[in-house]
Amino acid sequence: GSQHQCCFCSGDPKKAICKMILKETDIEWLESRFPSLTYQPDNQKIVGELNFCACYDKSAGKVKIEDLCTDPDIRNSDNFICDVFEIEIHLDDEYLGRLNKPNGWPKMYEVGGRNEIIAQKCDIELIDLHFFDNNKCCLGIRLSRERNLDIKRFIHELVIPFFYRLSYTDRFGLEAARTNLWGEYSHGDEGNREYREHILNIDKNNRGRNKPCPCGSNIKYKGCCLDEVNAASSLGKDGRDIPGFKSSRP
Repeated sequence: GSQHQCCFCSGDPKKAICKMILKETDIEWLESRFPSLTYQPDNQKIVGELNFCACYDKSAGKVKIEDLCTDPDIRNSDNFICDVFEIEIHLDDEYLGRLNKPNGWPKMYEVGGRNEIIAQKCDIELIDLHFFDNNKCCLGIRLSRERNLDIKRFIHELVIPFFYRLSYTDRFGLEAARTNLWGEYSHGDEGNREYREHILNIDKNNRGRNKPCPCGSNIKYKGCCLDEVNAASSLGKDGRDIPGFKSSRP
């Protein structure tokens, strides 16, 4: 098994409980990097204000976070944004689905009401901003449990890009976000089907488990998309068994 145990799963496989484990170094990093966020060990939550500054690099297809970027001109980008959102991250939560497999992602909520304000401002539904009715964020679609996902990667690769997109939509509108940022899947079953097809298309260019993944990550196929391909292969063509309903991460 992995030397870095990031996720612990237990219980009835039909009602799996998946918990991201925070080590002391993770807690120290969180307190240092995001002092307005508080880890609550008793109820396994991270709560408070998420502050970030970032821009979107369209040529690279990813959000560049200022603290992690060596580009001295990042603040000169036309889409450079600094913002703050009130959030809750539930590290210990349930995932229910026909696959009966938790994907290792904590549950993410916007609890300050900004999502509703932005939806009203843009005259759109919350679902268009990738929110469920209970203000839970739809961070994307993932079928298999993500290996070695720790809190640092979760915030950098999933949480900040999600809220960057929300903030961008607040400033420039939904159509601008759809045109200028990374792509989205359709809502509902159609998005599930699109995602399944995307994942299975990756496998068409597979050259072997130990070869670079066809997705372009430069990681070996067996350590990158293989688990996701196997999970997608077990679904029907309509993709209705896929948890989640839309969005892709950069």
